[in-house]
Amino acid sequence: MGSNLEDDGYWNRSGRAFNFDDDNEDIDLKSLEISVDISSGGGGGGIAIASGGILNDDTISEASFDNTASSYNLSIKSLISDEELKLLLDEQSMDDNMIPKGMKPEEELKLLRRQIQNTLYTPSPMATARKLLQGKIVGFEVFKSLQDKQQLLDAVIEIGCPGDSLLNVILFLDKTLNRKDFLEILKTRPKALQHYLQYLSQRHVEEAIDLLKDLGRYNEAMLLEFQTVLCLQSMTERKAKLQAMMSHCANNRVCGLYQQILHASLKLFALVEAERNTLHNMVDVNSSPVEVLYACCAKNTNWKDPDITQIISPYRLCNDQHISAGQFDWTALNERARSQAYADLQHIFEQVPTWHPIKQKQFHINISLELAIMRLHELGAPPSVIYMFLSNMSTASDKLELAKRVKCTKAIIDALTTLKDVPQLLQIRESLPERSEEQFYCDNAIKNVQTKRWTTDSIKLKL
Repeated sequence: MGSNLEDDGYWNRSGRAFNFDDDNEDIDLKSLEISVDISSGGGGGGIAIASGGILNDDTISEASFDNTASSYNLSIKSLISDEELKLLLDEQSMDDNMIPKGMKPEEELKLLRRQIQNTLYTPSPMATARKLLQGKIVGFEVFKSLQDKQQLLDAVIEIGCPGDSLLNVILFLDKTLNRKDFLEILKTRPKALQHYLQYLSQRHVEEAIDLLKDLGRYNEAMLLEFQTVLCLQSMTERKAKLQAMMSHCANNRVCGLYQQILHASLKLFALVEAERNTLHNMVDVNSSPVEVLYACCAKNTNWKDPDITQIISPYRLCNDQHISAGQFDWTALNERARSQAYADLQHIFEQVPTWHPIKQKQFHINISLELAIMRLHELGAPPSVIYMFLSNMSTASDKLELAKRVKCTKAIIDALTTLKDVPQLLQIRESLPERSEEQFYCDNAIKNVQTKRWTTDSIKLKL
């Protein structure tokens, strides 16, 4: 080999392919120049490729590796796809923008260069979403067009970023888009809309109400506004807000049920304001309809012939506030039992139906009879009151079991009589005090059962 082959620089020079056939001939090869400028160590910045470099020639073939050829150009696209290259550039151009304290001037210069490029280069939405998923700080200013912003939101939703990251993107869109485009984006993306509404409901309720109205969801807007009104402590302010809502409901196609709720609330506030002293201050501006009903039950003194024209009549209140019959029965039962006004329970639950031709009193209750009996037992009602409710149970076995739980002797005897269980009746008789009312009642029950049994047996023998 020649002296030029013994020189170390010969083997280190780029742009020359090794060939064993080379002797002292210097083959004129086309120089391959690659200039890569990375703004910071390891990440970010621009990549500049000199003209005539490997990125400018997309042709590569087996002929390029011919040792006898004068030269060859290697394309970077043969090593990495366009999509992967773009993702790589995105990762390099999206580091955090914060400049830490104590940074050297050279490092700060690199970081500033990277930030400048971030404003000139738009990364892919998916790469930005990955950064958000990793908890990194990302600037959204590079997404300028409507399409870029939509793709960014879609990428954040698709990749499953946390709620705070999704909310940050939504707030960015809210600030940088006109109202019409922003609403169109939210309409077609329920998850984004849900997060945004939840955020506004907690921090900016008025904006949440306006958003629901702009989206045509008037019923939800009314409910949210109604909840806001109920938080007001001033009775005057509440009434003014409710009256304004009533006028808006007719124009905004709010369903009739919600309009009834508003109308009932106005009536309730008027009652509380006018009769608060009459009800002994048992209610206030925050009292619910059922709480006001409890106070009216306590104030009512005529359960036998109730006057529904009175404003504090429990029956009138139930009609105005659309309180169900079950809620009325449960409230009246608890209030009268706590007040130990047990005689009123008969007037409440034993009524004469107007449609019945015989005009006979009938027991009617709109809650579970078992629940009512157990509640009376808990409140310490006397056995005679509990017996009135137990006597209206239709099933003897259920009556027997419940009567034993509340220790109502007469009801136990009635149930055993219906079941014709004489041995049990005799056993109970022995446990009762001598010559007591319960013992006499049990003796009569035993006689009735035995008489009916013998009468039935005689009929069977004659047949």
